[in-house]
Amino acid sequence: MKRRYLTLFCFLTLTLLSHHVHARSAGKIVFTSSRDGDREIYVMNPDGSKQRNLTRHPADDFDPIWSPNGKYILFVSNRDKVPDLYLMRADGTGVRPVFKKLTPREQPTWSPDGTLLAYARPDKNTIETAISTGRGAKQLARISFGRGYPAWSPDGMEIAYGWGQSMDIYLINVYTEAAMVLLKGRKMVMKHPAWSPGGDKIAFVALKWPQGHVGPLRVDDKMTLYVTTRDEARVTHLVKERIVNHPTWSPHGDEILYERKEGGRTQLYKVAVTGRGKPIRLTTKGNNTDADWFDAAALPVAPKAAQLTTVWGEMKRQ
Repeated sequence: MKRRYLTLFCFLTLTLLSHHVHARSAGKIVFTSSRDGDREIYVMNPDGSKQRNLTRHPADDFDPIWSPNGKYILFVSNRDKVPDLYLMRADGTGVRPVFKKLTPREQPTWSPDGTLLAYARPDKNTIETAISTGRGAKQLARISFGRGYPAWSPDGMEIAYGWGQSMDIYLINVYTEAAMVLLKGRKMVMKHPAWSPGGDKIAFVALKWPQGHVGPLRVDDKMTLYVTTRDEARVTHLVKERIVNHPTWSPHGDEILYERKEGGRTQLYKVAVTGRGKPIRLTTKGNNTDADWFDAAALPVAPKAAQLTTVWGEMKRQ
């Protein structure tokens, strides 16, 4: 009898473990690819399989990001001559502009409840926020060179972004607009902040400022991947490879996607947050960038993004 129960216990344990592993590898990754000659929005499985073009448009489409509930994709397109924000369903249908008046807007990010957007204004060197229906835009922060790459914290309170010729990362409170420098005094050139799903860590790319160096510094071919705790107590150098950009977390917080340039092309990789094991390459054709990962299994039991259906309905009525 004991042997029978032991066999049943082992079977159930293996079943649960296999389900857990499957759940962790589920979801979809959206990204930008130039394999068709122009930039298009693609999706793929987390293992790199089943890569599919969603936009199929002669214009450039890029900077995609999932809505918090995974039903929509926000992205940038110059299909109406100006690079601005567009929204489409997760299957690529129903493409429409977010704002009535076209203005250069790039690098979008959602608030965790889906009601607000933040984005860079390269023409003004600012970061703005707006209601996700395209109303109520207001300036939140100044940036330089139009490249702030804002990232909204999971608790909705802060936005991380890059700023200044020294390429610091700032954290700004969305409500009070009080800002602080992340890892101040570390003498690092940093950009592309990305919050972990729990909000307790921030991934970024950086290089340590060379001792005694004065003047301009070529940084893009030296950047590599780091992770810091939100309280700045621990900074981890995650990968040794150089020419790394644009990290983004897996929905469960156990892996990080990033871009790596090699042989004149940029490809997507993923690596375990523990740093164990070799990075896994996910793409091979063209240049592949701007990845974002969604998995419905990682959503809270009571999702806060239910109003997104209403948002789509309001946009259709505009």
